[in-house]
Amino acid sequence: MGNFLELQALKVNQPLGEFYVVSISAKDLLSVSFSEPLRYIDSSGAVQGSQRVQDDKRLKEIATYIETVEMAFPNSIILGANYNKNGIISKDGDERWRITKDENCGTFKLIIPQELPLAAIIDGQHRLKAFQHVTKQERFDDLQLLCSVYFDLPNSYQAFLFATINSNQKRVNRSVALEQFGYNVDDEPEMAWTPEKFAVFLSRKLNVDSINSAFYQHIKVTLLDGDKLFPDGLRPGWEVSTATIVDGIDGLITSNAKRDRVMMQEVSVFKGRNRSMIKKVKDVSPLRELFINGNDQAIYDIITSFFNAFRNQFWLSYNEKSYIFKTVGVQAAFDVLKLILNKESGTLSASIDFENYLAKAKGIDFSDKFFQASGIGRGRIKNIIALATGLIGESKIKKTDIPFYLNIINGKTTDTEKEIMQWDEDAENAVIAALEKTNWNYDNKSVSIDLNEDYETLETFTKYDAFYSHLVSLAETGYAGSLPTDPDFAEQQRENFDPEDLVNSCLIEYEVNLRKLGWAQ
Repeated sequence: MGNFLELQALKVNQPLGEFYVVSISAKDLLSVSFSEPLRYIDSSGAVQGSQRVQDDKRLKEIATYIETVEMAFPNSIILGANYNKNGIISKDGDERWRITKDENCGTFKLIIPQELPLAAIIDGQHRLKAFQHVTKQERFDDLQLLCSVYFDLPNSYQAFLFATINSNQKRVNRSVALEQFGYNVDDEPEMAWTPEKFAVFLSRKLNVDSINSAFYQHIKVTLLDGDKLFPDGLRPGWEVSTATIVDGIDGLITSNAKRDRVMMQEVSVFKGRNRSMIKKVKDVSPLRELFINGNDQAIYDIITSFFNAFRNQFWLSYNEKSYIFKTVGVQAAFDVLKLILNKESGTLSASIDFENYLAKAKGIDFSDKFFQASGIGRGRIKNIIALATGLIGESKIKKTDIPFYLNIINGKTTDTEKEIMQWDEDAENAVIAALEKTNWNYDNKSVSIDLNEDYETLETFTKYDAFYSHLVSLAETGYAGSLPTDPDFAEQQRENFDPEDLVNSCLIEYEVNLRKLGWAQ
């Protein structure tokens, strides 16, 4: 091969591995790199690639920005060198990217053959591909881009690196990021899997297990070439996202998946990473001990046994208007499973008679307008199943809602006017949203609530009263924000509103957590 780029490079050493930082023109980088969307490659669930599908509209928007006088891309584009478009590492010394070192001065030079694209874009594909829509030739030819180059980084770790960078950013679909986190499960010992990777593995297994899984071909895949995973086509009717299933499984084994992941990643997978690293963390998740001990089959059997019973009672006859088939219905099902497992804590196995539990709730009309596709809807589905099955009593239900639950259980419609209840629902949703973002810190007897979507601002409470008051305040603010402008009518509604009753009902799901903190009332 005749044409080579020779670029000065800076070596950087980090725990995942060394990489080299270089400056490359957009024109040259486009000719020697490629992006590969994450996709299924066969019916076993094997995946390849690391990128989400390119968004042409976004590319053109970025191209317009590139042509402005204030254009700047200070963040690096991350490349995985020496892999071809089929995900196979190149062994040919003539076509491989390589590094040379000047022993006299300690500097590095990156040598790039120009006749074959041999660098996968791990992160930054839209920034780079947008140059294909640039009309100013000088920007295309001369503009330099900062790049971080990894050599021979396995495909699975390219996907993992992309997911690590992007999983907390709103613009990346969570299901895609989670699937990427679990891409390399086959490259790691099972005992090295974090809760998230384990949950992704189980979600894939649930989706392809035609014999044991009620979720067979019902979990929506976000990768390209889903038809290769299901060559005979998807099942008609309802579907649920990978993220919903992963969150549900995670909730059975951890109260804070990110905390466990960070702790386990303190040790390399090649140097003894193991689930026992999180053994000393105080956590009340019902199947956590099974997870830490590596009893993965028992966890899978419990989940499949429960959801087969759930299917028999609620999913056999599909109704597109029924919330039991929607995301909130599946989320509520995992909540009910947690209630049962907490009650059956002495015998955690698939032998639990889930059919007997759920049969008492059979016949509930989940298309009633009392339910809805929101956090409050999830809570109501969980509550009515738990109430009908005896898992909770009426004392655990918000007083103003009890007549609605009883009407539905007795086969009546609720005649609920949504607009009349809007302020009450907004108050409840505010409390539910806060509790869903609560970190339970059992070691130091505190809770922390994420105050924004970036999970960077935490408010910590070390006393139950302060935590409780904060939730009451959220309820009152949410309620007041939705009240009508008529002052007399609004005041009448305030007099009927009981924020403490609302908060008490929302905290029912977290009684185990509160007891673990010593805060149970």
